[in-house]
Amino acid sequence: MMTVREIDEALERWNTRLAAAAQNLVDLQSLPAYERLAGTNGVPKAALTGDTAARVEPAIKTVSLLVQYYDLLQHTINRAEAIRRDLPAYFGAEEKQREIEQILRTASIRLPAVAIPLGQRSLLSGVENTECIAPEQLLNSMAQAFDSVKTVVLACDAAWERLGREIDECAEQIRTLRAQDVSAREMAVLDSAEHLLGDMRERAESDPLSASSDFDAAIAPALNRVSEALEARARLRNEIESGLKAAEAAQGALAQLHRESVAVYAEVQQKVSNAAGLRAPSTEGKIQSLGEWLERLKRKYADGLLEPITVGLRQWNSAARDCVSNERGAMAANRAPLELRIELRGRLDALKAKARAYGVAENPELTRLAEEAYGLLHSRPTPMDRAEVSVSEYERALTERARLANARGT
Repeated sequence: MMTVREIDEALERWNTRLAAAAQNLVDLQSLPAYERLAGTNGVPKAALTGDTAARVEPAIKTVSLLVQYYDLLQHTINRAEAIRRDLPAYFGAEEKQREIEQILRTASIRLPAVAIPLGQRSLLSGVENTECIAPEQLLNSMAQAFDSVKTVVLACDAAWERLGREIDECAEQIRTLRAQDVSAREMAVLDSAEHLLGDMRERAESDPLSASSDFDAAIAPALNRVSEALEARARLRNEIESGLKAAEAAQGALAQLHRESVAVYAEVQQKVSNAAGLRAPSTEGKIQSLGEWLERLKRKYADGLLEPITVGLRQWNSAARDCVSNERGAMAANRAPLELRIELRGRLDALKAKARAYGVAENPELTRLAEEAYGLLHSRPTPMDRAEVSVSEYERALTERARLANARGT
């Protein structure tokens, strides 16, 4: 049997919990989303459909039951408190304590009768089902039901808030995308998305729970694809513009390289004859055709063509690289005889200085060979084959004279 102290503590706990339950029920019913779902406090009731209606309608009925069950609980606790206030000091107190304990701890609350569907009745069963329940059990059931209702109401509130925001954002995104350089196919996607958005606004009012998932599956991905396509084209335009600028610079550098190559080829023809491995530079027509090709690419880009320009630029760059390689190869080949001519002149001067050092520079044969080599190397055009042979003969003769001079000196 509960003691008086235990009874007082139990009643105090019950009053605390009932006060919290009452406040939470009031707060739930004061939510704008609940008022909209239930049509309370002068707020028009939303015309719910689909998944939202299937979840919300039982939840709203559950709130009515929660209020009814709260009243039953409050009445029960009030009855226990009334007995406690009249609890006698001596005789009869135990009987009243047992009565309070029975109220608080046993199935002392009779729930409202619920009609039993005909399909669930037997011949001898009643048409109504009545159930008695302990206060603690009823409160626990109410807490679970409250959490379920709260979950549904907050889900609808979140869906309405999210859909309203995202529908407005998508409408603005569609307006922004339309103002950009979209293709006819992308414009059709935007038209379809705008139509779906209008339907989604209506569905968001009546069935926000399913509309939210459909929004993620239909409208947002379509707009993202258009945005990604526009971003890809913007990147491609930047790449093409950079490529065209680089090609212009490459064309200018190639033209300068060609002029230098032509100048070197002309110089070697003036200064050298009988040189092996000479190569003619690219023709003027080839350089000019590359420039005309580049101008055509620029015009196509101005007309809005992108993919063909990308392919064309790759092909142009390949052709330009081949031309640059040819020009550089020709310049290297054509400079070689000129550089050999300079090298032979330097070698001849060094050999003559060596002859003077050995004291054989005045030798008639060496003098003749030196004059012959000098004349060949300073003639225009220089016969490179003969000049190279002449310098080699002078070097061999000088080596022999130097050897004889050293032999006589020893």
